[in-house]
Amino acid sequence: MNIITSTFSVLKQSSAIIVLSATVISTQLSAQKKIDTYFDHLFSNNKMMGSVAVSYKDSIIYTKAFGYADVDAKLMNNTDTKFRIGSITKTFTGVLVLKAVEEQKLKLEDRLSAYFPQVKNAEKITIRQLLNQRTGIFNFTEIEGEDEWERKFHTQKEFMDFFINKKSNFEPGAEYEYSNTNYALLGFILEKLYQKSYAEILNEKICTPLRLKNTYYSFEVDSKKNEAISYNIQNRYVRNAVTNFSNHPASGGIASTPTDLNKFLYALFNNKLMSAESLKIMLPMEEGEYGMGIFRFPMGKNLVYEHGGRVENYFSDYWYFPKEELGVVQFTNAVNIDMDKIMFVLTKYAYQIQPELPDFNKTPELSVKEFADIKGTYFTEDKKESATVSSDGNNLVFQGAESRQTYIPLTFKNKTTFEYDKIKIIFDPKKHQLTIYQDNIVKVFRQKV
Repeated sequence: MNIITSTFSVLKQSSAIIVLSATVISTQLSAQKKIDTYFDHLFSNNKMMGSVAVSYKDSIIYTKAFGYADVDAKLMNNTDTKFRIGSITKTFTGVLVLKAVEEQKLKLEDRLSAYFPQVKNAEKITIRQLLNQRTGIFNFTEIEGEDEWERKFHTQKEFMDFFINKKSNFEPGAEYEYSNTNYALLGFILEKLYQKSYAEILNEKICTPLRLKNTYYSFEVDSKKNEAISYNIQNRYVRNAVTNFSNHPASGGIASTPTDLNKFLYALFNNKLMSAESLKIMLPMEEGEYGMGIFRFPMGKNLVYEHGGRVENYFSDYWYFPKEELGVVQFTNAVNIDMDKIMFVLTKYAYQIQPELPDFNKTPELSVKEFADIKGTYFTEDKKESATVSSDGNNLVFQGAESRQTYIPLTFKNKTTFEYDKIKIIFDPKKHQLTIYQDNIVKVFRQKV
């Protein structure tokens, strides 16, 4: 049973919001030990493996890597371990396109038809609309069978053929809709303009000038190059199906580290990559609006620019506070906790607010014993599907083993019954089983005892 849900997060305007008014800390040993303990606590409770970094102005004030980069080889993540950053790639692509505009290689009002006339409505679609996600072009990651398709290398022509016959979702400029296809096309356009690969353009225009030694675009994950492998957290770490990033050109294929990304963000917001005029064009003007590879949201009185990403179970996030010159970045290769909570912990750390260690052995409604009776990994009778039930410190959470299965928080109804949206899950602790009711489908999972 495939329980698919979009990535959910703490509401950024809820009571959890913090107002940042204190002075950003310099690195303090006592503070660092406390936040080190927090991340060690996440790893030891099977909630997260990954790497994080906080920057203030042009300096890294905190960095931490934890968990395995390669479980089988027992290789641990370190601060130079590279993670796939998913859609944060779009921020880099937005910069590259605006740099091409500054170099007078194209204009924002140029039409897609000059490069790919075969795309529906290409004569109406501008470069600006591609950047702002206002084209109506069908999102290729939503095509049925894309999970299997993306595991193999595909040429640019094969990529185009994969989505080209899908109908447009709306007239160009009429609406906003996030589509990975828009940024894949921007990457192809850059390659036409420079007569170089996206990897070469990225390295020449951004990575080399900023000395980002751990940032690049490549097609395949290679643990021998200190790249983290993606896992799902079950009763063991389950390696995800492998993605070939030729299928995420300029939309989701970059590998990087939190330290490198913080350096990139500082350079971007301090006009070391492009002019102040170009940066103004890139940034969204209103909350909830998509700029050119970047979002914005308010945190109390503070303005934050951000983007997240996910491919396989590589989750990534950055928050940048331009007024405070503060950058917060986290990358994961396995996660079973709301990442916004971690971003808040890192942000609070920068303002000398220390984290509390969540208790993952219970929920507010269940005692330690009641939780222990139902937690763990369950399997269907044919062993083809599995799911893990755990606590995130606040909710009972369910996570399927599929490579794109986000964990979902379950709403308490009684000691054995929990719900999420239209899904009901009933536990039978004596039989060590759970039953899922979704639409008209009923499926039973049992624990190994």
